Amino acid sequence: MTPRIVIWPAAAILGTFSAMLAAQALADRVAGIWLGILAALAAGLLGELARLIQLLRTRPDPRRLPSAIPADGRVHWVELVGARVTPNEVDSRLSRFEGWQTLGAEAVDAGALPAHRSRKPRTPPLLGKTAVVSIFEGADGKNWSSIEIARAYAALEKAGVWIENEARRFNQPVEFVLPATYFVINVDENQHADPAAVEIEFVPEGDHFGPFERDAETKTLIRLSKASTALGFLDLSDWCNQTSARLEADVVVWLLHARRAGRSLAISHSQLDGVLLAVSYSRESSFPEPLAGPPFSDPVTFAHELLHLFGASDKYGVPLDSFPTGTVTDRDVMRLSEHRLSRLRIDPRTADEIGWIA
Repeated sequence: MTPRIVIWPAAAILGTFSAMLAAQALADRVAGIWLGILAALAAGLLGELARLIQLLRTRPDPRRLPSAIPADGRVHWVELVGARVTPNEVDSRLSRFEGWQTLGAEAVDAGALPAHRSRKPRTPPLLGKTAVVSIFEGADGKNWSSIEIARAYAALEKAGVWIENEARRFNQPVEFVLPATYFVINVDENQHADPAAVEIEFVPEGDHFGPFERDAETKTLIRLSKASTALGFLDLSDWCNQTSARLEADVVVWLLHARRAGRSLAISHSQLDGVLLAVSYSRESSFPEPLAGPPFSDPVTFAHELLHLFGASDKYGVPLDSFPTGTVTDRDVMRLSEHRLSRLRIDPRTADEIGWIA
């Protein structure tokens, strides 16, 4: 970067030569001096402008996190440090959480656990290294099988690759990582209420209202709180804290895979002290109900709900002409007009909401 100690002396020299040439050409010494002064000021200001542009180009973006690397269109796998696990019978990369190993003081001091990143009670931008922790919740007398869990991870990996490829379009540093260890909630301790007793309310959906389970967020948090003690944690907050501390990531996202039909949702971070939690039902249904047939893990649903956690808003049920021209199209993932992930994309308005447009 060019220092000011160079810019202004160079401008003064240029002004002196300009004054001499102008005085000789105009045969007027006073006019030449004034033209020289103006030339020196113009040269100095141009130098300052060039310096400012250079500064802006080299200054680090305050949104960029230390671990941020350019998106490469690949999802990386990471270990959950210190976890006792049972291997998945179908996918050797995966394993079920059984508890924590005993780590002595020496192991912790040597850096066995990643540095803990404190959570902030706000919606973060989708930047840097994002870890997606999966919880598989059984229902109606059935737990997730090993093959169903492996298929869910394949769909989640597909969603992560798609988001990284979209980040490449916007030149944003996004790295999705999947912990190889997942959590399973015992179905016997988390039975859902009778479907006939589900309370329904109507919530805004674009320019109309649609049915939704009343207090769905609160009920989900209650189920997870009960599950946390069954897994050996003090409470849900302790579960999230201990797990996040063992993952090297800028942001830790929690994804609850519900083995039921229902409406997927993202739970507000303010309800859980900054924890980012999305719920993905195995089949989409207006009302919570038992699952008919095997669970289906949809990468479109995963991508849609994960983006909600970083500030993206729903854009379905609203005419396209209600958005500024060019900011939202029918292919935007938050409109859900397409059912194939390859047909969807992140349009400028959604990109702005998740922090990809400064």
